[in-house]
Amino acid sequence: MLATRKRPLPLLAALTLVLVVIFYHRDHADRIYQQWSTSIESHPMKLPANRTLGFGAVVVVSKDGSERRHALLQAANVTDVDLTIPQQPQWTEGDVQRFINGQDNAQRGSILAWLGHHNALRWFLDSGLETALILEDDVDWDIRLRSIQIPLAASAARQLLPPQRSYHPFANFGSKHVQYWGNHDDWDLLYLGHCGDYFDEITEDGPKATNSRYNLTGTPHVLYKDYTLPMRSDLHPFTQALFGALQMPAHSRVFHRSKFPLCSFGYAVTRPAAERLLNDLAPPKLRKKGPRAFDVSLLHACNKGSKTPSPTANWRNPKPHPNPKLRYKYASPGLRCWTLNSELFHHMPGQSEIAEIGARAGEEEAGIPPVDLAGQAQVIYRNETTNIDCGFWSGAFAFDENDTDQLRTLQEKVGREGRCLKEGRRETDETLQKLMD
Repeated sequence: MLATRKRPLPLLAALTLVLVVIFYHRDHADRIYQQWSTSIESHPMKLPANRTLGFGAVVVVSKDGSERRHALLQAANVTDVDLTIPQQPQWTEGDVQRFINGQDNAQRGSILAWLGHHNALRWFLDSGLETALILEDDVDWDIRLRSIQIPLAASAARQLLPPQRSYHPFANFGSKHVQYWGNHDDWDLLYLGHCGDYFDEITEDGPKATNSRYNLTGTPHVLYKDYTLPMRSDLHPFTQALFGALQMPAHSRVFHRSKFPLCSFGYAVTRPAAERLLNDLAPPKLRKKGPRAFDVSLLHACNKGSKTPSPTANWRNPKPHPNPKLRYKYASPGLRCWTLNSELFHHMPGQSEIAEIGARAGEEEAGIPPVDLAGQAQVIYRNETTNIDCGFWSGAFAFDENDTDQLRTLQEKVGREGRCLKEGRRETDETLQKLMD
């Protein structure tokens, strides 16, 4: 008769105890890291931004011969920002018609703009970089973009989307392998440039300030002071209405989950997000009931991803990607989007290139969008781009490209010291400096 084999209960108990201890310590370490990260980000000294603003690259959508490039490159030179401008193919009529796919209500200019964004996204994927900031070539920004605004905004992002411990920029200062804008696995798209995220659709009268959706209580967000933001009365009328409805303090921005973002002036993407936009969320072929412009495709993609938590825990994701085989790569049916309100990039005043192309093609004039129409008078009397305090549109910081001494002076005084050397601005800047000190 064979003896009954005893179960190795002591061994199983020991193994269980070891696993419990490991998981406890890992969970404890995670909590300590979260507390440390939150504490360090609340410190007034912010990590400086590099020449690509904390992203792998700053990529510009711009066709060859664009008249907009000169002003953009001058602004980048003064503020020490490196731009990459991928060459666009010469799009043919066949390219345009294949994209239109026989659908109605397609504007030629919008299709060409869409193709341009696709070209930038493909360059990004081919580069092997982890993130990219995509800019349209008619954007304006503040002279303190790199020195103050980006460090503040990135700190807010890291509070909500903590970097992996080994990639936190405070722990790896000076390294190229950091997650300056938070964990890349936890977000898909950051709206840093837009024409408004008003939490809902808008009319010519602006956002509906009485709408119950206008509150931040149930929305993941970080509110922070930024004294480079224009005073409330100098913000776009719709932005004034939104910030009033949200009861935001003066000179404050908020980084929040996207609600109803409009336009595509400046948005950051991760590699999975770029793949999704090219392949299924904003593909190069119009659909019967689909968007007719790239920025509307972005909006739809963000709406599809709005119920997926960000950061995303795979085991607690109520709204994962519909295809189980792709969930290891894509967390959401759409994109997990975040908005910086008010924006850091806004398009310079001027004639719409899409409208100009449409006029040459004999298309019916669409009219001025409500946001631009509402801000026209303010732009003229301020002599500044919408929601920008001290920008480049006025030409005040233009320089002779052969005059290196002039450029160096502008880089030092304007770009690095943040001095708005415009007529009538000295007193304002001294007051601002006192507030920041």
